[in-house]
Amino acid sequence: MGIISVEKASNLYWLGRYSERVYTTLRKFFVNYDSMIDVEEDSYINYCKEMNIPNIYTSTEDFSYRYVYDTDIVDSVFSNLLRAYDNAIIMREEIHSETLAYLQLAIYEMKKAKHSASPLIDLQTVIDYILAFWACADDYIDDQDSRNMMKSGMKIERIDLYLRMRYHRTDLMRELKKLEYRLDRTSLVHSEKAFIKLANYIIPEEGEEDTEISYQEAIEAVEQIVKI
Repeated sequence: MGIISVEKASNLYWLGRYSERVYTTLRKFFVNYDSMIDVEEDSYINYCKEMNIPNIYTSTEDFSYRYVYDTDIVDSVFSNLLRAYDNAIIMREEIHSETLAYLQLAIYEMKKAKHSASPLIDLQTVIDYILAFWACADDYIDDQDSRNMMKSGMKIERIDLYLRMRYHRTDLMRELKKLEYRLDRTSLVHSEKAFIKLANYIIPEEGEEDTEISYQEAIEAVEQIVKI
């Protein structure tokens, strides 16, 4: 593919971030759905706070529908899926139509779930198509740098979300190692200083494994690694 322009690098990076955002937020939605409906009716309020998104919802039912499906809401799952698709369309030649097709299928299933009597089944299919999209990208994107740009965005988004969702340190350390692998193999401009700062927040000193992670500071650090 040769030298990748700044514009295309941005498209690949954000394609990775938005596709990951759909995947991880839907997984979180699945985990929390029953407890939100049956037990913790106001848990969506804490979720909005954790994710730093406006709480514009009037009830758990309103959140469960509009947060997932309302494309007029910039933070909705569907809006993020459409942004992933927009970036993929621009990069069609680089990622190939076979890869793009899985995002198209995910959009179809999202529309289907919106009007379904059993939406969780269709939303699970959306998750499956995101996974198939990533697998197909590994198979069809010939340029290694392009793959690593997309996967760098994916891993940065995952770490950001895991920090907001208060994932265990071991999960964060695993994803940090994967991010380091991708960044070391890409021409994507990134800050080594910010990465080291993030690592210092996540990786404990010897004998300090039980210390609390400074989550907010770590979130700020991860957002400084790539600015594109």
